[in-house]
Amino acid sequence: MAPSTSLTAPERAEHPTPTYEKVDRRSPWGTALRTAALAATVVTLVLLAFLWPTVTSTPKDLPVAVVGDQATVDRIQAGMEQQAEHTGGQVPFDLQRVDSREAAVQGIRERELYGAFVAPKAPTDRLEVLTAGAANASVAQMLTSAGQGMSTAVAQQVAQQVPAQKKAAVLQQALAGPRVTDVVPLTEGDPRGAGLAVASLPLTIGGLLGGVLLSSGVRGTWRRLVGVLAYAALGGLAMVAVLDWWFNLLPAPGLALWASIALSLGATVALIVGLHSAIGAPGIGIGALLTMLIGNPISGAQSPAEFLPGAWGAIGQFFVPGATGTLVRDLAYFPDASTLQPWLVLAGWLALGLLLVVVGHHRTGGHGHEHVEA
Repeated sequence: MAPSTSLTAPERAEHPTPTYEKVDRRSPWGTALRTAALAATVVTLVLLAFLWPTVTSTPKDLPVAVVGDQATVDRIQAGMEQQAEHTGGQVPFDLQRVDSREAAVQGIRERELYGAFVAPKAPTDRLEVLTAGAANASVAQMLTSAGQGMSTAVAQQVAQQVPAQKKAAVLQQALAGPRVTDVVPLTEGDPRGAGLAVASLPLTIGGLLGGVLLSSGVRGTWRRLVGVLAYAALGGLAMVAVLDWWFNLLPAPGLALWASIALSLGATVALIVGLHSAIGAPGIGIGALLTMLIGNPISGAQSPAEFLPGAWGAIGQFFVPGATGTLVRDLAYFPDASTLQPWLVLAGWLALGLLLVVVGHHRTGGHGHEHVEA
């Protein structure tokens, strides 16, 4: 017969039955509401950051050359001001006189000018408009439209000064419109120039995601540094492959083009990883603020930097997205343009990020692993 396992009264007194308290692990209602309000605020800020450049952008201050004497420049300027006053807008071009067509072409190739108006030398000659579709397709269209209006106005003025037998030729010239020359055209794979503009946001997001993954998934200072450099190199190669080899959005890529995209990714990733290493989780938010919410809207990727209010367009060139857009476009289409500033800007952000990684290494005492008590 099996022995009894029941406890006697004295034993039950010595060994009372344990009681369990039910713990409510649900968040308080206040936490839920505060989190929802915070999320709504973040969404609103993101919306404002991306809408603000579109709403406040105004065509202005575009450097454009005029090939002709000063009287021609003054006449064109007066005509544009009159047209702007009639439409309630402002003159979009900052007209600059140059001596020759060759000087205007060189200025366009160096990205000092968006285009030029070459004044006719004879009454029966046509106005020529020099554009650079690779600089900005919308600006090229603006120049063409302005040239059409100028051609008509000049022809009407000349028709009043020439003999009757030449008026027909002058009016026919006005109907023909200006001769338009695209000095730096876009590629056949991207005739509207949307490729580089669209690629700007994925490039920024890619840098953010890479930074978050390396910050959360890799421990150890040297391992993080190697991860940053490896991600930049591989990510840059992948983006060049997609932009050119797959969609043919860029001219034939070279080592410099790959290096520019890799440096851009590396700058963003290093900044995120560095801030996370130095100050913890809030660093990721600060990095996203600097690159996505501030840097990207004022980068000039969607519209010329001159269109942004005040000095924001110039300021945007000192952030990673703005410097990247300028550098990649210059390397792809404008080999004569100076690229020193964007190279230095991106290198500076990369150096800052790597420095913050080292600072974080010393902040944590140089330990890349957790201590486990025996």
